Amino acid sequence: MNIDTFIEIGKQHKVCEDYIISGVKPVPFIILSDGCSSSKNTGMGARILCYMAKQYIQYRKNELPHLDYRKMGNWVIHNAEMSARQLGLDITSLDATLVVSFILNDIIKIYIYGDGCVVLHNNIETVIKTIDFSDNAPYYLSYLVDDYRAGLYRERRPHRIIRSEYSNGEIYCDKDPYDEPMKIQLNINNYESVLITSDGLQSFIVEDPKIQRPAKPYEIIDGFLSFKNTKGEFLKRRLKRHMSNLQNEGIGHYDDLSVGAYINI
Repeated sequence: MNIDTFIEIGKQHKVCEDYIISGVKPVPFIILSDGCSSSKNTGMGARILCYMAKQYIQYRKNELPHLDYRKMGNWVIHNAEMSARQLGLDITSLDATLVVSFILNDIIKIYIYGDGCVVLHNNIETVIKTIDFSDNAPYYLSYLVDDYRAGLYRERRPHRIIRSEYSNGEIYCDKDPYDEPMKIQLNINNYESVLITSDGLQSFIVEDPKIQRPAKPYEIIDGFLSFKNTKGEFLKRRLKRHMSNLQNEGIGHYDDLSVGAYINI
């Protein structure tokens, strides 16, 4: 199993508010967070959330076989809140999504607090799973420590949308409660590669003034998966080249983009 990550600021952003980390101890893991653009200092908040989630995985490794994602989410946000306040940051700096993934006994477990994307690829098909929210308003863990804002969020009557798009053109959509973390659990041996990404994957735009429109995921995803080799910083090499090629084709991304890859070797 090889792991690598990539991150790039979006065209409309002055500061990158995504953050992503990875490692192999005590298990292979990728963790990413996407900060809310309308809240202050969420680039810092995203970092705090990522490292708190890493601490949970490393120091609670005995819990990983039967991990309680609600317990993990509560532990992460309460400890992140204490850290943020010690740094002089407001609780709104933690308005960020969080995706925690790791591999244990050949099973990849992915926990999505808010929105994000997962790409599953083998020699038969590629599946893009997109987790989104109505009104483009994800449910943040920070609402667990802010009753007032949690109440305002509930009043909006939000819902979460889960979209699965297959390479054969089939699309399936479902809705479920907004405040339940999304859990995906799969056998990693069934896939050549699994990508974990922020919702920046959905922000690519065909920029030609005559045909300006959102780029469809399958217009760009092949370039995320076409690795010449999977040694070293294989994802950084591939996506730096792919982003440059897309730009030359008049396709750019307007939101921050963070991507992590698990590759079977």
